[in-house]
Amino acid sequence: MAPERKRSARDYEQALRRQELAAGRALVQALPAEGVPGPRELAAARRVLTQALFELRRLGRDLDQDIEALRSRKQPTGPGRPAPGRAAGPGELDRFEAVREAVEEVAERWEGRRDQLSAELDRREPSQGQGRRPGAPGAGRGTRQGAPPRRPGDGEVRNRGGAAPARPARPRSPRSRRSRG
Repeated sequence: MAPERKRSARDYEQALRRQELAAGRALVQALPAEGVPGPRELAAARRVLTQALFELRRLGRDLDQDIEALRSRKQPTGPGRPAPGRAAGPGELDRFEAVREAVEEVAERWEGRRDQLSAELDRREPSQGQGRRPGAPGAGRGTRQGAPPRRPGDGEVRNRGGAAPARPARPRSPRSRRSRG
């Protein structure tokens, strides 16, 4: 495997810009152009931001490693001798740290937006917002108000094991129907 090329502060700036643009494009695709987004679109936007934050944090970790490497090279290893390897240029560490601050600002902004989306989803679907995870509080496992208790076999499909719920049937288009004659 070839040795990894060290990235410059400018490379990190460009990577940050690319990630911001990619996240913006993905959000434009996830959210409707007009009208109020529904829960499905909001959840898609939250997933976009979650993935974008994951990639942004990876960029931040790479940047942190390069900053630590720069700091270790700046410290003398002996009496007045610089560390071996590529010497850091004047102000290079400052440029890397400025990019790191920019990455943190973007991450904070995206986390705030993701939290807003989560809060809006919880507001719109209070019984499903947290309840999608089994065992979570408010997971919709309470009793039905005003209804008699359920008995096994009442309107349930049995022997389904761990199967996923069936998708609701979509109306088929006239083209997809096969003629019988």
